[in-house]
Amino acid sequence: MTTPEYNNLLIGMGASAGGLRPIVEIIDLLPSEFQGALLVASHRDPNAPSVLGELLQYHTRLRVSEPIDGEALSCTHIYVAGPAEVMTVEGGEVHLGVDRERMRAMKRIDDLFISIAEAAGQNAVGVILSGMLYDGVKGLQAIKQAGGTCIVQSPADAEHGDMPRNALEAVAADYVGTTMDIASRLMELAAGRECGEDEE
Repeated sequence: MTTPEYNNLLIGMGASAGGLRPIVEIIDLLPSEFQGALLVASHRDPNAPSVLGELLQYHTRLRVSEPIDGEALSCTHIYVAGPAEVMTVEGGEVHLGVDRERMRAMKRIDDLFISIAEAAGQNAVGVILSGMLYDGVKGLQAIKQAGGTCIVQSPADAEHGDMPRNALEAVAADYVGTTMDIASRLMELAAGRECGEDEE
């Protein structure tokens, strides 16, 4: 297992159809002192207005932004990929690309999760929420192999349970629950942590 390049809690959250509600509900419950960086990737129309970050900011006192390519990761921060962007992390930075092939293949959650696994190792967390098809499965497998934590919304709690169900069939999740349960679990993982001195 390689030494992680990012030593704080690094959380990837992936969602597709029906994913807005659970994303909002989870983030709404996280406290302002939450010690972890959270990156959100969701399947949206690439031509639609980019309003998810603005919406989430109404539900949290944590900072929310659509990052710029090469921006340094900061703890206690929520990063939201634009609707036409594939977001990954490397070298303690957020990287963005407009990869239409990856977008058409519905692999943006996998790409984010795999990069988080490589960057953070045991500090990596992957959260799969409501959606359809299989995006996120390979990403969760990478996080599991890296010693990180895999969390899946209960299919019964999801508006569209296919993506959570497919994830659970492929990966031995560390935690399965409702959005309230998931928020509580994330707070447990962040408890007692402090962002490194290089973090804001």
